[in-house]
Amino acid sequence: MDRDIAKAACETVAVAEPEIAIRTTATFLPGQLDRVKSVQFQTTHQQEMDRLTATPVHHSATMAYRLRNCLLIGGTLYSNGCRYQMLRDRPPLAAMVDCDINQAAFVGTPVSDVYFGHYLVGDIGTALLARDFAPVYRPFSYRHANWSHPVAYRQMMGIDWKTTGNARIKDAWVFHDVGMTQNRRKRLCTLRERLQALPPARSGHGVFLIRGETGSQPRLLRNEAAIAEGLAARGFEIVDPAKETADDIVRKLSGARIAIGVEGSSLGHALLTLADKGALLTIQPPYRFNNVWKDFTDLLEMRYGFVVANGDRDGFDVDLDDILRTIDLVA
Repeated sequence: MDRDIAKAACETVAVAEPEIAIRTTATFLPGQLDRVKSVQFQTTHQQEMDRLTATPVHHSATMAYRLRNCLLIGGTLYSNGCRYQMLRDRPPLAAMVDCDINQAAFVGTPVSDVYFGHYLVGDIGTALLARDFAPVYRPFSYRHANWSHPVAYRQMMGIDWKTTGNARIKDAWVFHDVGMTQNRRKRLCTLRERLQALPPARSGHGVFLIRGETGSQPRLLRNEAAIAEGLAARGFEIVDPAKETADDIVRKLSGARIAIGVEGSSLGHALLTLADKGALLTIQPPYRFNNVWKDFTDLLEMRYGFVVANGDRDGFDVDLDDILRTIDLVA
């Protein structure tokens, strides 16, 4: 049975104390919430409603834990009766150990193992914290083999870590880094500043992010081409992350006043590159309503809005007029 990590740790450091904040109110047209059929399985309807309104929210402390004499097997760290999982899948303990590591500070979660957006704003943000404790490591993930942007983003943001397979580790630091504290805001602002050092292609513009059939879970916007054409006619930059380099994406997004796209990881590109006080407008699938990005826009003092599409679990359509009217409200 797993032990609580705080009890298993030989040393605990409170990096940031818990905080209470007030959420901002999301921007959306009347009747949008009536289109919501269900929420993403990792959230609840009440949690989403709370995210959208100006309600108090408790942000958990940012913590660091040092574990001794650890065994890392398939992305799960075992130490002193504690099991700390960093990848989605957990293999059997019989797997072979490849190397020995004296000290390591680990980044990675089962969520960031699957979703690129959480890798981008989560793992890379935690790496800024982790490097103050020990050399930074991340468990090897086969899921990332087809991701084209992570290395380039880390290079642009000055983030370096080692990837390891199964290992024995004498001292391992792991982190609880989910609370939207001011400490986390400072680190995300540091990453934004490093990306914004690249000369932008434009400024004060709008961007539409193509999703297509990419992503860990299908979210097919059937009339995406028509939406892109309509926004391009109004001066929006159209960015297709699946076809462009990280450098091109950053240059096209930097300084944008608003970014629009289907809810998902591609919006992480925008969060780190939008102009200060910029706006994020998400297109929400009716059967997968999820406003996780609002937690981040609140933290960074950005504006947030959404439009709920019409459709089913296989695909959906959104009205361009709904998008344009919501742009007027949010931007």
